[in-house]
Amino acid sequence: MIRRALVAALLLGAFIALASVAAAIPAGAVPTGTQPRNRDDTQVVVTGRVVVAPNERVGDVVIVNGDALVNGRVDGSVFALNGDVLVRGSVKNDATAFNGRVTVAGGARVGGDVTSRDSVRISAGATVGGDVKSVGRRFALGQVGVVAVVLLWLAVGLSTFVFGVLLLLIAPRAADAFADAGRTAVGASIGLGIAAAIGIPIVGLILLATVVGLPLGAVILLTLGFLYMLGYVASAYFLGRIILRPPRNRFLAYLVGWAILTVAGIIPVLNVIVLLAATVYGLGTIVVAMFRVRSGPREPAPADAGPTEPAPAG
Repeated sequence: MIRRALVAALLLGAFIALASVAAAIPAGAVPTGTQPRNRDDTQVVVTGRVVVAPNERVGDVVIVNGDALVNGRVDGSVFALNGDVLVRGSVKNDATAFNGRVTVAGGARVGGDVTSRDSVRISAGATVGGDVKSVGRRFALGQVGVVAVVLLWLAVGLSTFVFGVLLLLIAPRAADAFADAGRTAVGASIGLGIAAAIGIPIVGLILLATVVGLPLGAVILLTLGFLYMLGYVASAYFLGRIILRPPRNRFLAYLVGWAILTVAGIIPVLNVIVLLAATVYGLGTIVVAMFRVRSGPREPAPADAGPTEPAPAG
C-alpha cells in the first residue's frame, strides 16, 4: 500500500509540474535582451537591454531589469522598472525610469510625460509634450520591495498549504512514510536530502548537455520546483506529526507544521534558513521512504529483553 501511495504522490507532483510548465509557456515565450525588428506590438523584457533601431517601429516597451535605448519610433510608452531610458528617436506617449534616469537627446521627441527617479536630462532641441516629473526616492525600492516580499510570502504559504492538502487527500500513506522516515532516520534524511538537493540539478544539467539525455535532463530541471516543494511539504507534515502523534488527524498535524514554517518565513534571515532546511530534510525523508519501499517492510525494533528465568532443572 505504501508503494502505491508513493506512486500516487509522484504522479500528483508530475501533473502539477506539467500544468505549471504549460501555464508558464506564454511567459517563457517573452523574449529577453534586444528585441527583433519590425514589430509593432508591446515589447516586454524581464532582464536584458531593449534597443529600438533607427528604422524600427514598435508599440509599448516594458523592461523590468535593464536599460532601454530608443533610436527609432515607439508608438506607445517606454517603462523601465530598474534601469535607464535613453530616447534619441520618438516616443508617442510617456517615458518612465522608475529606478533610473530618463535622457532625451537633442532632436528626440516624447509626446507624454517624462518621469524619472534621478534628475531628467533633456538636451537642447529635444521636445517633451507633457510634464517632467520625479519619482520620490522613498518609493523607489522601499515600499515596492516590502510589497513584493509580502506577496511572495503569501504565494509560497498558500501554494504549499494547498499542495500538502492534496498530498494528504491522494496519498496519505506516502505522507505517513515520509514522516516516519524523518522520525526514525534523522542522519540518513539529512545526508540524502543534501545529496538530492545538490545532485538532482547537477544530473539534469549533465543530461541536458548530451544529445541522448537532452529530453530527460529538461524534464528533470523542469520538475525541480515540484520536488523542492514536495520536500518542504514533507517536512511540514513531519514537524506536525512530531507535535501531534498518530492517531491524531493528519490534516490537523499538517496544519500545525505548516503554520510553524509559515510563521518562521516572516522573520528575515531565519526564513531563508528554515526554507532551505525544510526543503533539504523533506527531500531526505522522501528518499529514505522510497528506499524502504524497495527493500520491503521495515522490521519492528526488538523489544527490551527482560531477565531470563533459569531453565528448570531436569
